[in-house]
Amino acid sequence: MIIAACLFSLTACHKTSDAKMQTLYIGTFSQAIDYAPYYIAKHFDWFEDELKKEGVVATIEYKAFDNFEGIKAALADKHLHAFFAAEAPIAKLRSDKDPIKIVELTCAMQLEIVVRPDSGIVKIADLNNKKIAVAFGTGSHYGLLKTLTAANLTEKNVAITFGFPDTAKIAFETNEVAAWAVWPPFVQEQIFFNRGKTLAGSETKIHSVMALHTDTLDNHPEIGRAIRATLMKAKEWMIENPAEAQSIVAKELFLQSDVVKLSWPKHSWGVAFNDNAINDIEDIVRFLVRVGTIDKNSITDIDEFVRTDLIKPVSQLK
Repeated sequence: MIIAACLFSLTACHKTSDAKMQTLYIGTFSQAIDYAPYYIAKHFDWFEDELKKEGVVATIEYKAFDNFEGIKAALADKHLHAFFAAEAPIAKLRSDKDPIKIVELTCAMQLEIVVRPDSGIVKIADLNNKKIAVAFGTGSHYGLLKTLTAANLTEKNVAITFGFPDTAKIAFETNEVAAWAVWPPFVQEQIFFNRGKTLAGSETKIHSVMALHTDTLDNHPEIGRAIRATLMKAKEWMIENPAEAQSIVAKELFLQSDVVKLSWPKHSWGVAFNDNAINDIEDIVRFLVRVGTIDKNSITDIDEFVRTDLIKPVSQLK
């Protein structure tokens, strides 16, 4: 057995030494706490370690994208092997026939509506006739409409102002809007600085996901296996070492450690990529079709953007 083990070790080392050095590209859509497993893996060089186990010797180039044009160009040039984002951006990319598919969940995160402490707004029904900021075509937009429906309100009962966090934050802090529907850590940042409070019943769950280039999935499965293994390793480590993980993420994102600590419980790192998660993603797709972000005819089957065949074709969704 000792001889066999030595031979296996020599074979593995020979395989790695013969491997050609290559550059792999891993990115995120902007920066967010829900990408924490990615930041942890990057911090400990775990992507490289897991790739070596698959016989892949590579240097990793990391990039945070801030627009779809940059993401599309990177995918077209095969300069984006793995990508971390929420479900909605991936669905949009796939509806445009970009070569990318969801393969795993990074986490489930809780979206909420924040209002100012002195606003007099204490329940969802109080949002009637109020102006609310939200990013169009995102999980927060989906969550806001779902929350309003549960409170017997519709879009016609409120004035929705569309804007991403950079502009919505200003609108909220300058009293241009009465409420802001957004993801962590923006809610917790308002709470930490005593500029906001959350409304009970405004919580909505969406998923942060990891997606791979279809060329990686189809022609380089060893790279896909290694990247997924890295993600799972990071998630397990984070669950066992929350304080250290929070510290690493706070430094990576230049956030107050207390803001990250407040945001941490809003993320479920151990969530499984199962039928329930697929159903949640299906709901997001249905929503994106309804608001016109994607054309329902551009995606004929969920397998177009999720690596599974367990749910109905989008074209059958009403």
